Amino acid sequence: MDFEYPPQADTYRTKVRTFLDANLPKDWKGIGALNHADAAAWTEEWRKKLSAEGLLAITWPKEYGGGGLSHVESLVLAEEFARAGVPAGGPNDGFGIGMLGNTILSVGTEEQKKHYLPRVLSGEDRWCQGYSEPSSGSDLGNLGCRAVLDGDEWIINGQKIWTSAGHLANYIFVLARTSPDEVKHRGITFLLVDMRQKGVEVRPIKMMSGDSEFNEVFFTDARCPKENVVGEINGGWMVAMTLLGNER
Repeated sequence: MDFEYPPQADTYRTKVRTFLDANLPKDWKGIGALNHADAAAWTEEWRKKLSAEGLLAITWPKEYGGGGLSHVESLVLAEEFARAGVPAGGPNDGFGIGMLGNTILSVGTEEQKKHYLPRVLSGEDRWCQGYSEPSSGSDLGNLGCRAVLDGDEWIINGQKIWTSAGHLANYIFVLARTSPDEVKHRGITFLLVDMRQKGVEVRPIKMMSGDSEFNEVFFTDARCPKENVVGEINGGWMVAMTLLGNER
């Protein structure tokens, strides 16, 4: 097996290093050297630079705002960012780009790809994950959050917990039970929900450190257009497994 990088890797590595040299302070010691507040503010500006330079989602097709590059360049980028001690995006990008964006590329509709993917990259939409519940963390098949179709909209009621960066997000992808008569790993649907509505409440969970990275999210007759289903109705379990595969 050949572990040598192909020629384009060196070219891309030079490009990335040039970007880092131009955009990092001379005395830069890595993101870990900053306190929490300074790191958050710095990352906000850093993400804007990554977006402008096209360094977010470099393997996505260009038609959706990506770079159209290979996984070789993606590996080089990860290596150079790790060497420099800089994040690959903002606090919600692991959810919006790494998880949801790649999942929409795999199983989403063309309309979903054209609408959501560019907005994720621009930072207009910031996503969080709505999987875990107080009584269903590692066993998602037991989730109790329900969604009922009412005309052209799903009506959602229930709770999610341990929602990382939920206080920074304006959208959440939600697993909800849509057919209670099915066995527990069926009858679940994957929904894209706007958090900027009356029926969604986010409550930060304060940790011993004083930070509030995690949140509870409550849905009370929250609404979701039926076109915001990813995959098939009652087929959300397979979509969720696809998403977690992208995370890993």
